[in-house]
Amino acid sequence: MSRRYRTVLFCLVLIGMAAAASALLITLASPERVASTQELPRPSLISRGPRNLFLQPEALRVARQLGKRFTASSRTASIMAGTVTVAASEQPLTIARTQTDAGEQVLVGLGSRALSWNPQEGTKADSGVLSDTERLLVERLTLDSPDQFVLAQLRGASYLTIARNVRPTDATDGYAGPLWDMVRIAEPQQSESLRPKSAWRIYYLNVQTGLPDRVEYELNDQPITVEFTRWTAQGTEKTPSHVRWSSNGQTLMELRLTSVSLNQQ
Repeated sequence: MSRRYRTVLFCLVLIGMAAAASALLITLASPERVASTQELPRPSLISRGPRNLFLQPEALRVARQLGKRFTASSRTASIMAGTVTVAASEQPLTIARTQTDAGEQVLVGLGSRALSWNPQEGTKADSGVLSDTERLLVERLTLDSPDQFVLAQLRGASYLTIARNVRPTDATDGYAGPLWDMVRIAEPQQSESLRPKSAWRIYYLNVQTGLPDRVEYELNDQPITVEFTRWTAQGTEKTPSHVRWSSNGQTLMELRLTSVSLNQQ
């Protein structure tokens, strides 16, 4: 066997090994390998351009408490599995959140339905007609979250601190419980298809922990309260594992996560 022939053969072997490795990596990274209630659609191509998350001081402080996933070049993907309970009906649920230049792409697997949200397209269904109930569910899971408190600025939302060191309205003298800074986030002017059902949200940021304890807003003239009652930590990253939505003391919806996986892309 000539030296030239051996060289050519060696190069072909290397090319074959590289192709096989690439195929394996693509298979391992595919959303089809994520344990879920059904097959989630693939997220769109994500640019890795720089993002400025330093525009809003309150958002920056919360980002630092949540973890390191909000660095300028980070495109963290998180996969969450658990259950969602609406009107006493519990269903398995999978949520995939991937950070993008404009905020994040959110994929929701609920039963046989695949739903998604991003700032450019709003809420969509992978197939069939998107119902009002599904749109409301995705909006709650997406926007009523600590991550969106940080990322909303990327789609042009405005931030306004309306009060600091707030106590409960029924607090008595000698109260030693948590205090909150109240920050109002208002959505930018958008077309009707992209506009959330609620145009603003008020986050209660715990002064001691730096994390949001709850969110309040109105929907169809009814008050909505979102409470982050439990948190889970994976290394430096914190994610609420139990979230409760209520109105006038009546529970509307609950999210309970059983697993959270965060991966830097």
